[in-house]
Amino acid sequence: MPNILIALGANLGDRGETLSQAIDELAADDDLQLEARSQLLVTKPVGGPAGQPDFLNAAARFSTQLSPSQVHQKLIEVECLHGRVRKQRWGARKLDLDLLLYDQMVIETEKLRVPHPRMSFRRFVIQPAAEVAPEMVHPELQVTLQELWLHLNQSPPIVEIAALPGPAVSQLAEAAGRELENLQVSIPADIFSACQSREELNDALSQAMMSPQSSDEKIQLLPWWHGWPSVTGLSGDKSDRMANSPRLVVYWNRPEETFGEVEKRWWTQPERVRLQKDLGEAVQAQVHGPRLWLEGNDLASAVTDLTAAIEASC
Repeated sequence: MPNILIALGANLGDRGETLSQAIDELAADDDLQLEARSQLLVTKPVGGPAGQPDFLNAAARFSTQLSPSQVHQKLIEVECLHGRVRKQRWGARKLDLDLLLYDQMVIETEKLRVPHPRMSFRRFVIQPAAEVAPEMVHPELQVTLQELWLHLNQSPPIVEIAALPGPAVSQLAEAAGRELENLQVSIPADIFSACQSREELNDALSQAMMSPQSSDEKIQLLPWWHGWPSVTGLSGDKSDRMANSPRLVVYWNRPEETFGEVEKRWWTQPERVRLQKDLGEAVQAQVHGPRLWLEGNDLASAVTDLTAAIEASC
């Protein structure tokens, strides 16, 4: 039977009792067979409104013949039994149930995305998930959950933004730096805006792609990605690329309104579209570690998602 992995979280009410009951209620269903449940993990809230109480998080592994949509519906029903009300993104909640994995399926519908799009960089998800299903493979990254957990603990504290360069990307990095005290933007904001030609841009990129100096005290944020423009790929096998990759890669498919006069000196609009497509394909092919995918987010929402992702990964 297919194996599925479910994440659980709560920060209101009797959190431990709620999570235990939710797993028991799912296990009592004839169509779900409980294989393993994790220990409860206390975590700080990430994103959302300030002043929330701490979360308890857990993971549970089941086998089932139900379809992904049927599993998703059962999770919603259990949430409703415990009074879950969706009022605010990343707000306090009595119970949160997410379908992380359904075997090796990749699903993207209006109501359901599997694998969960933010699971790879969230410590509060990966730690209990690796406890109950270390050998399960993330079907998009093609690494096990145990490998993801080790990467979050052993990788250098570096976050790289994979996006076509320009002032908007520097603004994104600077805004994240203002939001997070333990973040250091490692490339000056004017490094790209000062480039008057494509040749000057290429020279700046060569400098930006030099290995940054890691810090024991600060997370290094680079508004560039070392895997580009070398689209032909990094040398070595997958394990080598993971060992040398940053803590988190953030791909930002910038919307058209974020491109200004600076970028128009470098590329035509069709060239930007082609380069953005190539960049996305390169990230998908080369990044086997934690990654955040921002598809068409404006600058404000990109800042919100980036800062929350960095908090969750470090």
